[in-house]
Amino acid sequence: MKYIQLNDTDLNVSRICLGTAGFGDKTDQEKSFEILDDFVRAGGNFIDTANVYCKWLEGHGNCSEQIIGRWLKARGAREKVIVATKGAHYSFENPGRSRVNREDIRADLDESLRTLGTEVIDFYWLHRDDPEKPVEEIVDILEEMQKEGRIRYFGFSNYRTDRLKALEQCLKERKKSGVTAVSNQWSLAGINPGGNTNPDPTLVEFSREEYRWHCETGAASIPFSSTAMGFFSKLQKMGVPYTDEEVDASWMQEKESQIADLSESMKKSYWNETNLRTYQKLLKLQKETGDSLQSLSLAYFFHQPFQTVPVTGVSSPIQLKDVLAACDIDLEPELFGGWVTAGGGL
Repeated sequence: MKYIQLNDTDLNVSRICLGTAGFGDKTDQEKSFEILDDFVRAGGNFIDTANVYCKWLEGHGNCSEQIIGRWLKARGAREKVIVATKGAHYSFENPGRSRVNREDIRADLDESLRTLGTEVIDFYWLHRDDPEKPVEEIVDILEEMQKEGRIRYFGFSNYRTDRLKALEQCLKERKKSGVTAVSNQWSLAGINPGGNTNPDPTLVEFSREEYRWHCETGAASIPFSSTAMGFFSKLQKMGVPYTDEEVDASWMQEKESQIADLSESMKKSYWNETNLRTYQKLLKLQKETGDSLQSLSLAYFFHQPFQTVPVTGVSSPIQLKDVLAACDIDLEPELFGGWVTAGGGL
């Protein structure tokens, strides 16, 4: 396992962050414990969760944090891992009401601390933004909790670039180093306009503007949905072949029959010429390296001009092997081509 010291912190984190949104939903406690055990045994130490995970299921509460809290206690593992969690997500009962305020953020943090069985969160994300809220007020709340010793470092998830710029300026004016890290949606497969597999309008997709901002500021990116739900691996399993011919609309139409098992939401989100060209390049690279497409799509993030630690979840220890294998891939940056555009591709 390789590690990096996360931007402007003393957190030495693994190059992969284990996402746990499926714990308690798609993955039961026994399987979740097995995944956590294997991740840590392989050297992984960065775990991402959120107070809202599983609250979309009636009666489950913050089930992901509950499972992680039980695992931390059962394994005596609190000092072995870096725990990141999130607060201020909207309520599913009242999604139109912003929870980016002192009372709700503190309530979420209190519940997370109790559930995880810890006195401090290593890295705390605000899970959603309220564009009407002055950034100074948001920073005030986070700095209060930091001074109280309840969170060590903080960052912003699903914040647009204009808000990140304002937050950066606010922190600089307070003689701070700036925004430490951002967690927005980014993968090697670009999303078709309006076609996100998760239709939540408050999700923020990584953009060219944000990319430039990261280059300018050096803020770290901790992207979620970093493997596009395994889109490239799914194409390979369905038998979409490697070809030297040009990928265009007619070529895609010929392959429609081979992707019959691909969900409609995946087609709507990722089925486009640019992503198919990326897929072909990955297949070619796989022939040279022998690595899985899942591993290669994660290794892409290690060759950015700013710190990038992809968050990825798995539903089984077998899937975890591909994730962990990515950490050992060390390829020349030019093999991955240029930056991923908003429409996807290399």
